[in-house]
Amino acid sequence: MYTRVICVLFVSFLALSQANVLQNTVNVKKLQGILEEGLKSKDIGALYFAIKGLKQINAKTPEVCDVLKSLKYDISNLEQVFYITNAAALANCLTILNPELLGTPTRTLDKKDATLQEIYYAVYSLKAMGKGTIMDKEDSLKNLIQLLKKDDSPANYGYVFALCEHMGCGTWTSSHAEGVLLAADETDARALHFDGGLPATALILGSIARTYKSLKKASPLSEEQRYKFSNYVSGRSVSTPRGAALLLEAATALADDEPSPICIVIKGKKYVTSESDSVEFSITDLIGRPVRGLKPEEVVAQSATRLADDVVVLSKQPLTQKPNEPTTFVLNLGKIKAQYGLYKISLSAGSKTANLNVAVLGEIQVSSMEVGIGDVDGTTSPKVTTIAYPNKLTEVLQADHLQKVSLKFSVRDKYNNPVSVQQAFVRVAPAHPAAAADLEAIYVAEPSAKTYRVELNVGAIAKHLNHQSGAHSLTLYLGDSAVSNPIAWPLGDIHFNFGKDSNALGPVGSESRQSRARGPLPEIVHQFRAAEARPARAVSDVFAACCAAPLLLLLVMWARLAPRLHLPPMPVALVFHLALGASLGLYVLLWLQLSMFATLRYLAPLALLTFISGHRLLRRLAQDKQTR
Repeated sequence: MYTRVICVLFVSFLALSQANVLQNTVNVKKLQGILEEGLKSKDIGALYFAIKGLKQINAKTPEVCDVLKSLKYDISNLEQVFYITNAAALANCLTILNPELLGTPTRTLDKKDATLQEIYYAVYSLKAMGKGTIMDKEDSLKNLIQLLKKDDSPANYGYVFALCEHMGCGTWTSSHAEGVLLAADETDARALHFDGGLPATALILGSIARTYKSLKKASPLSEEQRYKFSNYVSGRSVSTPRGAALLLEAATALADDEPSPICIVIKGKKYVTSESDSVEFSITDLIGRPVRGLKPEEVVAQSATRLADDVVVLSKQPLTQKPNEPTTFVLNLGKIKAQYGLYKISLSAGSKTANLNVAVLGEIQVSSMEVGIGDVDGTTSPKVTTIAYPNKLTEVLQADHLQKVSLKFSVRDKYNNPVSVQQAFVRVAPAHPAAAADLEAIYVAEPSAKTYRVELNVGAIAKHLNHQSGAHSLTLYLGDSAVSNPIAWPLGDIHFNFGKDSNALGPVGSESRQSRARGPLPEIVHQFRAAEARPARAVSDVFAACCAAPLLLLLVMWARLAPRLHLPPMPVALVFHLALGASLGLYVLLWLQLSMFATLRYLAPLALLTFISGHRLLRRLAQDKQTR
């Protein structure tokens, strides 16, 4: 049961008060492991990026010339030629290269439709082999600009910037760098990157940083841009040598910038206890190095505020730099370790400030637990039983559906001061879980005047326990994010009698009770009303004949009168009979599909036509009769 205690120990989160402090850094050790694993690859691209990345962090690179010599690659594939030539140049083993490799980049530069990426690969392949001399810098730059006008994507700007490093046209890069940086995409108002992802971002940032360094100019990046690009880089996750090398290139360019972005985080445990009263903070640049120019005395805890009541308990306390660890600073919180709770530490490192949450964990204990049983209406005084923590009830108490169980207790710290906790509740469950393991009722203990109270109406909780009369266990749970010893205290057993509703269910653990508590509910069967009795076939036939008799009589009379009928051969007679037939057909449609209003709409003109034509027909018949 103790494993079900809902008490989550405090996990501090970093809350930055300003946008000029990083939340995390680039894990260089992890990236180094990815790069070292890439040295075992048989793919020329992975091997090139592994060598390049290890060179960037000045890590020891094993001998790879024999590996490069044994690799198979397509000599006509420009990208693979770029990888093998530059990998050999980084590993100082150009002698293993085949002179025929010069053909592919040379032919690429002679092409009229070569892209900027192809030109970049070709130029740097020739440069790696010592053949990258630019004869006419101005004409070459004009050609690059013309290609850039056709496709001015960020990646193409990166290729031109990188080519200008080789060609010596860094002034063009410096005149366009700010505009390109302003075109970066922003994510959630906190991160910047270029369209094209990490490859384009690393290429642009790296080439700009190297160009401005060679020109001895200040970085074009504003402080906001620097931190937003750093947020993007530090938040990226990579698993390939290519991704690791690109991430290191972008991170190194940002970390070497002035002023360097810094990261302030809690290192290790994020709380203090009575045994340990200090917290360590890590203050580094983007790639985990000590911050350049930061003096130890500039790292100060400006304030520590208790979140419960906003009381400042600490002010302007300097941190101590940990010996042999220039990036670790220790804050001693011995002054407040007796005041458990959550605290906001405002930590400054030079001109940068970050707010971080730290917990002071304390021990709690329960005192004066009182269990009372009395009538719901309060007509009699409750019978109170006192329990001392961590003991249990010495006997099984009795309570029926007309009574209530009251629990009253207080929570104190190790110094016997009353405290409040975030979680305080009582669990009621059958004393024999095997009988009904899925039955339980949870009640929150409400604080009142430095004590906690819980009232259990026995009749009301019966529905939560399936009306199972019998012994039920009570367990008290206490927890808090700033408590080092959450409590799960079994108080003991109480026998509940839920009255007549429980008698039909049988004793606790019986088959009928278990089937109702855990089995499927009874099936709901729907029964439609039975059809009424129908008359005999003969009666139905006689009734149908009676209904049809008037129609039959009409037909018979028409048949007898037909020889005597003399209709004048005139159009009005035909119109009358057609209109009359249409009216009768309209009545048939009324029964089949038309509504009353639709029938009236069609019947109105037919009725008018029938009246006019019938009136003229009768007048004509009267005239004919007078002439005879």
